Amino acid sequence: MLKNHLKIIVMNKLKDKSLSGYDLIKEIYNSTGSWKPSFGSMYPLLKDLHQKKLVSFKVVNRKKVYSLTSQGLKVLNEALNASHETMSVLLKEFKVMESICSPKENKQMRTIMEEMKNNPVPFGNMSDEIHQLQKIMINLHVKGKFKTKEKEIKDILSVTIINLKKI
Repeated sequence: MLKNHLKIIVMNKLKDKSLSGYDLIKEIYNSTGSWKPSFGSMYPLLKDLHQKKLVSFKVVNRKKVYSLTSQGLKVLNEALNASHETMSVLLKEFKVMESICSPKENKQMRTIMEEMKNNPVPFGNMSDEIHQLQKIMINLHVKGKFKTKEKEIKDILSVTIINLKKI
């Protein structure tokens, strides 16, 4: 599981209630039904979130029980808003693509969109890079640079696609 997504998932869980690291692992497993973060990923993440003042903790019965701070809530809301913006742009693009694609391709796109909605961490260890690409593409779209830089963007993406197909 990628650090960025686990961070958002953990902060989102702590938004409503205080939990220990072990309880967070159980909550994530119960909500996904299939994925259980390791202790080796959870506790360093909680330590990092605490150092960045995004979570605080109290010791209760020898366990650290974590809570989201106001700064943590702000960071979480920013991340969730960016995610909603990404989905909004993707849905608009999907509607355009739907009008020009075959029924088979539309079915494949719907499947991918459903997987993206249901899976908080698509594409495994490449999530940081994909997240950065999404932010860049959204920023280009928001700034209206898609029209003025469309050829340059397509050239960059075409080279990337060619290289990925070689793998």
